[in-house]
This record gives sequence, structure tokens and C-alpha cells, in this order.
Amino acid sequence: MEDRKTEREPETAVQSRGSTQKSAPKHLKEEDSSTPAKEFFFWAQALTVVLTVLVCVNTFFLRLSGVVGSSMYDTLEQRDQVVLQIAGYDEPQRGDIIVCTSDAFGGEALVKRVIALEGDTLDIAADGHVILNGAVLTEPYIYELISPNKHGDQVYPFTVSEGHVFVMGDNRNGSTDSRWQDVDEIDCERVVGKVLFRVWPLNKIGGVR
Repeated sequence: MEDRKTEREPETAVQSRGSTQKSAPKHLKEEDSSTPAKEFFFWAQALTVVLTVLVCVNTFFLRLSGVVGSSMYDTLEQRDQVVLQIAGYDEPQRGDIIVCTSDAFGGEALVKRVIALEGDTLDIAADGHVILNGAVLTEPYIYELISPNKHGDQVYPFTVSEGHVFVMGDNRNGSTDSRWQDVDEIDCERVVGKVLFRVWPLNKIGGVR
């Protein structure tokens, strides 16, 4: 009588119809299973990481700031939202739009443009032009020239002190700024950051000059 050997299929093969499929070990089932609690814990951790990154960016690198008032019209307008550079902005330059604080406004943040740096001498001509270091300053960004009654109460020519900047709003006749002694020149330590670009309204998204 001829002996017949029955070959056994490997366990990884697909079993034929009608056969009983071998179940996975219990410990593997438990590892693959997920519960609502585990899902929640995963997403809570992910959200925490994202929020931590956003807080760090907002605190140390970039910051979102809203524009209040019309002193920078029409470069910036009421309720515009802008992004500020904070980290690495240590030396303001002429023409920069900055956010700074002043005791004249109770420490409230102000959006102004840097007109003069330490050592610069500034004057205001009778026709409303700004004279910087003896030359008329070219300012394509202003809304209008300074009116005779908007020169402020500073004594001109005015020389900017060390570690300070002289700021004005682009809406020269609708801005309270360094032309008035209550605001005065701004200590660079009180400069929060430089305006990089506008993110709101959507039809004006882009860089700001």
C-alpha cells in the first residue's frame, strides 16, 4: 500500500474556501486595537504641541497686531492686521514702520514710521516738508504734508538722542507722535517690532512700505 504524504500549507498562505481561518494571537489583537480614549489622548497631545509652537513663535519671532486709529492712513487703516518681526530686530532704520509704546498713551502700542535715528537733526519747513540733516526728505508714503499748526511743540532743529528714534504717522495731520513732547522721541528699548506685511483685509495682503 502506497504511503501518501499530505503537504501542509504554510500559515501565511490564503486558506481555501470552507476552511477555518486561524485567529491572531490575543496579544497582537490588543496592540492593534484603538479606543476613543486613546484617540482623544493622541489629538490632545498634537494640539498641545501645535499651540506651544504658536505661542513660542508669537512671543519670540513673529506677532500678529491690529491697527487702531488713522494715524498711518493710508498706508495702514483701522482694523488692518499686520505681522511684526520681533526676533532679530534690534536696530530700527529710517522708513521702517514699527510698533512701539509710549507713556503718553499709557503704554499702549502705537504704529508709527521711523523718520530719524540717533544723531540725526530734524526740522519741519514752513511748507510742511521734513528736513533731515539739512536735506528735504523724500516721503512718497505720506498722506499729506504737515500743516502749519501740526508742527507740534518740539524745539526745532531737533537732534535725536542716543538710543532713540523720532517717529511720525503717515497721516501727518492726524497723528500724535514725536512732534509732541508728551510722546517725544522713542527709546529703542520700547520698540516692539517692525511691521513686515499685512494679512487682513484679504484684498490688501502683502508687504507694507
